[in-house]
Amino acid sequence: MLLTLQNLKIFRRRLSSLAILLIILILVSGLAVAIWINDYQKQTALTAFNQKQTEKLALAASGLTDLLQVWQQRFVGMSAADAEDPVAYGWTDASNACVFSTIPSAPTSEACIPVSFGTINSLRQAEKQGIADIAVMQPNTPQAHILLAKKLDDNAGYLVVTLQTTELENKLRERYLTIGSGNLALQQGAQNWLTLLEQGESKFQQSSRIYTQALPGAYWRLAFWPADRVPKSAAWPALAMLSIIIFVLSWLVINRFSTLRPKKHAQIGARPRPVEYVENEVNIDNTPTPAVIRVAAPKISKTEAVDRVRPVDIKPVIFKAYDIRGIVGTQLSEPIMRVLGLAIGTEAQHQEQTRIIVGRDGRLSSESFSDALIEGILASGCDVTDIGAVPTPLVYFASQHMQTHCGVVVTGSHNPQGYNGLKIVINDKTLSGDAIQGIYHRIQNSRLYDGEGQLRQADIIDSYIEKVKQVITLSRPLKVGVDCGNGIAGRVVPKLLTALGCDVHELYCNVDGHFPNHHPNPANPQNMQDISKLVRDKHLDIGLAFDGDGDRLGVVNGEGEIIWPDRLLMLFASDILKRHKGSTIIYDVKSSGLLEQVITKAGGKAMMCPSGHSLIRAEMLKHEAKLAGELSGHIFFADNWYGFDDALFAAGRLLALIADDPQRRGATEIFAAQPQSFNTPEILIDLDTAECRRFMTQFIKNAQFDDADVITIDGVRVNFGKGWGLVRASNTVPGLTLRFEAETEEDLEQIKQQFIQQMLQVKPNLSLNF
Repeated sequence: MLLTLQNLKIFRRRLSSLAILLIILILVSGLAVAIWINDYQKQTALTAFNQKQTEKLALAASGLTDLLQVWQQRFVGMSAADAEDPVAYGWTDASNACVFSTIPSAPTSEACIPVSFGTINSLRQAEKQGIADIAVMQPNTPQAHILLAKKLDDNAGYLVVTLQTTELENKLRERYLTIGSGNLALQQGAQNWLTLLEQGESKFQQSSRIYTQALPGAYWRLAFWPADRVPKSAAWPALAMLSIIIFVLSWLVINRFSTLRPKKHAQIGARPRPVEYVENEVNIDNTPTPAVIRVAAPKISKTEAVDRVRPVDIKPVIFKAYDIRGIVGTQLSEPIMRVLGLAIGTEAQHQEQTRIIVGRDGRLSSESFSDALIEGILASGCDVTDIGAVPTPLVYFASQHMQTHCGVVVTGSHNPQGYNGLKIVINDKTLSGDAIQGIYHRIQNSRLYDGEGQLRQADIIDSYIEKVKQVITLSRPLKVGVDCGNGIAGRVVPKLLTALGCDVHELYCNVDGHFPNHHPNPANPQNMQDISKLVRDKHLDIGLAFDGDGDRLGVVNGEGEIIWPDRLLMLFASDILKRHKGSTIIYDVKSSGLLEQVITKAGGKAMMCPSGHSLIRAEMLKHEAKLAGELSGHIFFADNWYGFDDALFAAGRLLALIADDPQRRGATEIFAAQPQSFNTPEILIDLDTAECRRFMTQFIKNAQFDDADVITIDGVRVNFGKGWGLVRASNTVPGLTLRFEAETEEDLEQIKQQFIQQMLQVKPNLSLNF
């Protein structure tokens, strides 16, 4: 009788739960329909709103476009003789007009008009296309003026006219009246826009979306931030109420079944032991007995829990901009790795992820660090798949292939032998910035889970090679030299390239954490000497070099000359944009200024961003870019690959482009056909990390570069008319990194000297031998 009543009670309990589940399903379906209708209404309203604002902007832009056309038509018909009296010719706002017989080689105040780098750039543009785009020189200064420049017939020189900005200001004020509210700005530039003039309240720039329209024939665009707000749907209260009802009903169902399963983990400081069960026995004499006996979980104090899992002091300096990295022994150890694993496993579960791929490079400390890391992750209650010693891209691949969406690599990357660290992916996002700091704060605040995860091992190398072969095919075999610098890439690269049909000539492909031949960092030209010699001596088609964990690629052509990764990016961009017109291509602040020219010409959108593999990957996801790369050799493909930085895959794509060249050119001829410039490799100035920060703060504040476009998204990049220079704090090693590029060697040296002078004014004792 007892069993019958008990079964009846269980049946009624389950029946009521099923009824609630049915109601939830009906409500969820209704909620989904309501959300769809709500989204449709919002999209319709947003489309109407955008159309209205675009029409406002077009109306405002029409007046400025008319003014530019008047200027251009007047200027086209102007001769050298008319420069003697520009006012009589119709330039009522003219400051000056004159003729240059040749283009000045450097800025000067001795000419008929002030000559800046911008002036020189306009004259060079006039040389190429007959008439230069209109621009404001010395913007936002009392000497600001509008410059028009054109090349005279019969090589008679270059005519220039400078105008005051008064007419332009009046026209902008007039056009703003057609809008009546918001903020309207005239901006100059390409990617980093400088506001020249504006009307309205600038507060709308912070709270409203921007609408822009280019002004043809000038380096200008009109930007508009409307005062109107994007319309919001009135359906959200009903949706919120429906969501609350679903939540309450779901809680009732969960509460009914909560006693039937123990929790896998809990917050550290209150860890329950597994619930113990006593088997129910049939009672012959019908004496009632309890079906289940529960043993209460003993409370664990927060202090006791913290002492058990965090007995080490972790220095905040190891939490870098886009990974965790430090010196083995003093900053990183097995106990520290164990706590880092606990925090990473906790963060993964906080983001509703329960499985993590773990791999490691070939450094001497990496195996023991990996074991400690795995121990910590498992202690958080998160499962681990250990794929052993593999290049970093294979960990990223495994997280996609095995659908764990999380991965951690124990690697010191390209850093010196005494370093090691972690690269972390959680929920398909490479951690950087605040997310990296979040790991540190989670440890400091003891917000850590305690549980028991499961460990398994897997071999991913063959699966990776097979997947690459499905994507990349070489139409003809190539003779390829490979230098892995005794890094972990040596386990995979020769096997991969052989599978693609290449004749592979290996150099330092045995993994040795002592790095006995040279350091595995292809960004340093000295580390490329051996592969260059191998290619020349054996008459190979191309040479490839990899860094310590296989996510950076270095290349030499058939003559052993180094091809820097930004030039690789030009080749890849031109190829991808044939199939994906209009796509965004991302490159870092250290890359060539020629990239924008190549990308734009091929029909793409060029975008510069800060250096750092995790930062670039985040920007790729944000802008749905098909390709990205940085000077250090990280290259990301998202057209037919996974969007992570993968030097092995990039090498395969490069070989395929060379093999498939319709003219059967070699690497030397292919890269020789690209736009050329004079540039330096990345230059490192050793400096303490804290001192780097102080230096860059002062440099940004005090450095003066007249008539140049200064970009501060990552350090200071100064674009002159003839080239550019960069100084920034390294995020991987203590020191400043610099790079320079120009059209001629003379221009390159001049830009370097300007930087040296400005840097020594901030810190006179710097050793600047470049």
